[in-house]
Amino acid sequence: MFALFTALGLTLVYFLMMHSNSLAFFSNSSRPVLASVSLLASAFALRHYWQNLNSTLSRIWLCFTVGMAFWFLSELTWTILTLGSGIPNPYPSIANVYRLVGYGALFLAIFAYIGIFHPVISAKTVAISAAAVLPTSAGIIPTILLLIRGKASTINLPTLFVTVAYPLLDLLLFATAMLGLLVFTITPLKGKLKGAWLLLNAGILMNVYGDLLLSYTNLNGNYYQGHPLELFFHTGYILFALAFYTHTKEL
Repeated sequence: MFALFTALGLTLVYFLMMHSNSLAFFSNSSRPVLASVSLLASAFALRHYWQNLNSTLSRIWLCFTVGMAFWFLSELTWTILTLGSGIPNPYPSIANVYRLVGYGALFLAIFAYIGIFHPVISAKTVAISAAAVLPTSAGIIPTILLLIRGKASTINLPTLFVTVAYPLLDLLLFATAMLGLLVFTITPLKGKLKGAWLLLNAGILMNVYGDLLLSYTNLNGNYYQGHPLELFFHTGYILFALAFYTHTKEL
């Protein structure tokens, strides 16, 4: 309930203070705060499950925590560059590098988690996962290609790379996490950990749409501090924190 009120409160702040300098400050200062909530939730789960590095579950939660730590560093660096150094839109920057590293750790965590339950993953499960992800992929990939086609000659290579990498990595995470959700909804393991994986998928999906809009607005020069698209990322961090916390209660 608290998470719902937080999300609704953030939405009201963004729309009531739209285009104001106060919203720009709030936008940049709230990013690392929300990211730290996800980091703390994953660290709590790591402590809950930790045994040693020989434990697969321990390594999984270590990867989740490392991923969230890099995303927190990304948000903190963005805030320092915007509020401390006065850079209106540090894109791309070292903040983007931290975020890209975080994707790698999160993918390792989800992939290793699914690997534990490999025996119950059938061809049918994989097919259903692909069908569930296909509509999102069909909408995003052509959009990215159209963006590149129209702007490739006018932007530098680092900007092009980050613009393409974010949505594609989000899709990769979503596709992998969707398979994990299906493990706990349609296989003999259904019912167990379903809530945590549903929240995790929802958090990743928020980033899918958020990064697609971020890429689009950056390429078209329409992004500004306090843009409503940031709500996707804020909601994503809230959902990640809930997923990690819920997991400790379900297992």
